[in-house]
Parts: sequence; structure tokens; C-alpha cells
Amino acid sequence: MNISNPYARTFLVGTVWFGLVVLRSLSREQDQAEGLAVIRTIVFVTAWLVTALLLGVAATRWENVRSWWGIGLGTIFGSLAVTLAMLVILERVYGVKGPPKFNTTNEMMIYLAGESAKWIKQDRDIDVNYSLESIQHVEEELGRISKEVNKTNPALGTFGIALGYGAYIGEVFRRDYGGEWAVDHPTGGPKSYPLTTRSNTVIFPVGWCWKRLINGDEDNVYHKAMMFADPETAKAKIEAPVEAR
Repeated sequence: MNISNPYARTFLVGTVWFGLVVLRSLSREQDQAEGLAVIRTIVFVTAWLVTALLLGVAATRWENVRSWWGIGLGTIFGSLAVTLAMLVILERVYGVKGPPKFNTTNEMMIYLAGESAKWIKQDRDIDVNYSLESIQHVEEELGRISKEVNKTNPALGTFGIALGYGAYIGEVFRRDYGGEWAVDHPTGGPKSYPLTTRSNTVIFPVGWCWKRLINGDEDNVYHKAMMFADPETAKAKIEAPVEAR
């Protein structure tokens, strides 16, 4: 490759810059749905090509742009402009929107709970109502999805599924018991999304859902929810013979 060629330089610098952006994105990808990951990848690749081509044209006309500094700065600012323009076009033409912005963790979890309710409606044609019994539908969905999960190497997006359904379970309890969501917890760890109720009880419904996807039936989320809501009744139901349930 002749690195004195303006186009060679713009594509080389663009590869490094967008490579760093993609790596940064992948570090957060487990919290995102797979569909959003595909859209983001398409946007990044297209923005890289368009930015490199436009900057290459500019570098062939203006000598100041041909320097490594000029191409580097041009790549950074050009990529931002091109990416923003693409997102605007996608939203206006195809109705594709980026992830919403939230002021608090509570807002985010309320939104995700609503999204998981839509998933259940699409998959099972059931309108969930945030009752304790509706968590049975979440359990059934997780049971179905769990059969498709690679237990030793979960696919990107698996945590996003646990996050969405965990948000729904948590919101069931938050409506009855009050409380606040958080992102991290000293015991649960980073991104464990604990829900602390008004009585200072802490539960980890996102962790419940993650374990259900990875471990299978032994981590039934409906049983865990019942144990939290009404331990005595839950114990009787869980231990009762199948024909008596």
C-alpha cells in the first residue's frame, strides 16, 4: 500500500478510528438487543466508507488535508457528521431510531419492562398486566429462549433479554412495594441492576432471568418471585405434587 496516496491514508486512518469505535461499542453490546447491534454495525461500516472517500477527495485537492494530522482530525469530525446524517436519514425514511435517553435508572427499567411486555404480546398474543401471576408468562418465555442459548458462550444480546424480562419482574414488585432501581450493587456487582424496595429488601430480578437462561429449569423465575411475595404460600405451591397444582 502506498501510504502517500490520499485515499490510502484516509482508509487506513478510518480503519483505525472506526475499529476503536466498534471495540468500544462491543464492550457495551451485551446490554443491547441484537437488532440494534446489526443496525449499528451497518451505520459504522457505511460511515467509514463514506468518510474515507469524501476525505480522500478533499486530500487530493488541498495539501493541508493530506498530512496525518489533517486526515486524523478530518476522520474524527467527518465520521461524526456522516454518522449523524445517516441516523437522521434512517429515522425519517425507515422510522429507525437510536436507543432512547433516560434521566434515571427507574425510567430505563420502566421502558424495558414495557418492551418485554410487547415481546410477550408478539410471541404469545398475551397482554400482561403486571400482576404476580403474569410472571408465569415471563418464565415460559425464558424457558423457551433458554433452549436456544449456548450455555458456555451466550450470544450477544442474551443479557439484553435478561435485562428486559428482569425489568418487567422488578416493575411488578415496584408497583406493589415501591422502591428504586440501581445499576450496580456492592454484593451483586456491576450491572446487576438491584431493586431496593421501601422496606430495604434488595432483589435481583435481572440476575434471576440471566440464571434462568443459562441454568435452565432449576432457576424458575416464577418460583423466586413467589418466594419473595409470599414465602409460605409459595413454598406450599412449589412443594405440592404436580397433580395438586
